[in-house]
Amino acid sequence: MVPVARRLAALAFAAACAASPAAAQSGYDGYEGMYGRPADVHVDDLISSGAAYEGRAIRTKARLELIELGRYAFRTLMFSQLIQLYPVQEIQFDWEQAARTWMGKEVEVVGVFQQAQSQGGAGDARYYIQFWRFTGPPEDVKGEIRAEDVSLERLADNPGRWDGKMVHVRGQFRGRNLYGDLPSRSMRDRKDWVIKDDAWSVWVSGRKPKGEGFDLDVESKRDTAKWVQVWGRPTTRNGIVYLDAVRVLLGTAPSADKAKAQAAPTPPPAPRPALPAAVVFTLPVEGEPIAQDGQPVLQFSRDMDERTFAGRVLLRYAGPPRPGDRAFVGLRLTYDGGRKALTVDPGDALMPGRVLEVVLLPGITDVAGQPLVARPGGTRPADVAELFRFRVAM
Repeated sequence: MVPVARRLAALAFAAACAASPAAAQSGYDGYEGMYGRPADVHVDDLISSGAAYEGRAIRTKARLELIELGRYAFRTLMFSQLIQLYPVQEIQFDWEQAARTWMGKEVEVVGVFQQAQSQGGAGDARYYIQFWRFTGPPEDVKGEIRAEDVSLERLADNPGRWDGKMVHVRGQFRGRNLYGDLPSRSMRDRKDWVIKDDAWSVWVSGRKPKGEGFDLDVESKRDTAKWVQVWGRPTTRNGIVYLDAVRVLLGTAPSADKAKAQAAPTPPPAPRPALPAAVVFTLPVEGEPIAQDGQPVLQFSRDMDERTFAGRVLLRYAGPPRPGDRAFVGLRLTYDGGRKALTVDPGDALMPGRVLEVVLLPGITDVAGQPLVARPGGTRPADVAELFRFRVAM
């Protein structure tokens, strides 16, 4: 058996991305609540310094490459390595529709990075990103933009109503949240900036606050008396509006009173609760076949209480029993605390062509006593804490 320490390593990533609208991703908030705020890292650093990012949420971008029908990857610039991309179930359809039109263009993803290394050594390492959010290349918009005029008040007070639609808004430039108008943890990218009208504020991304005759400084308050017009497509996350801009122009204040109005600074957010215990990665990745002598590996987001695995990790084949099926009486569990990874040894050869289910029952906890939580959007029986399925290779 290949040691878990040689097969798994988690990483983090991203660089700021000028964005067109991402497809609707219903599980985004749940994944960030589970895995934490994504860390930014360049795609090359995922190969050169991968172990430094183990088990953390990441964000990165690169040119999209098709490796085979329906399967995509990023290729690193420095090492020419492929990092395979796997969307979570909730966004798989939207991803497949969008990705086919983005070949060779820069795409950003947010997810969990992993590497798996076979017995052959470093040359045989394979790299993956299992992601729950993606953003395509920036829109190339020229000439007149057809958009609905929307006030920041209407935009912020009606979360999701205009998500994905082209809108035109006006607001006072507030730099990189220099006045604390929005929670600091809600900033998705260091290049993002804020506009405000009275008590309502939104993040702007995808375009710098500059154009013909103006170049506003996101780090200085001296430009915060200026007003701007922004055309773009909003998305809403946790009640915060993010406007993916396609054009920015200087504007004028709607009135002298509003230009002077300053809302009270937003109070700091409550301390973030400890992240729950969850499975962040599987080997093989769901959707890839498992060998007949394979041993599934589950990596967790937190240090787990190894004692709670006993009697709560099961293997079975999906569907009704078939002639020749054998119970996994030789099942063995090996937990690597350094990697937070559990190896499940079936103790028997797997039946070719069958769907193997790895079942985690309620009662599994981390070392702090927090119970294991399931991935957002997954389907599983009510009496099961988590469930993974793998098709056995023929």
